[in-house]
Amino acid sequence: MVTRYSEPVEMIGYFARGKVQPCRFRWNGHVYRITSVSSQWENREGAYPLFYYVVRTTGEDVYELHLDTSDLSWTLDFHYSENS
Repeated sequence: MVTRYSEPVEMIGYFARGKVQPCRFRWNGHVYRITSVSSQWENREGAYPLFYYVVRTTGEDVYELHLDTSDLSWTLDFHYSENS
């Protein structure tokens, strides 16, 4: 099941060798630990690039999030779950 959200989240991550590594995010009062980054890409169509990440959490759910470099805010775009 795919659910679209477009909601702000708080992200904990780090910058290393010119890349962003997301580690945990808080959404709706819960903290989700990221166990792996499945995919990442950039969108440079606007004045500021957006960095997209597809991540897997400890609960085995998959989330798509992006970092908006204009204000360093993170947004949860999609949640992919096998549970309905």
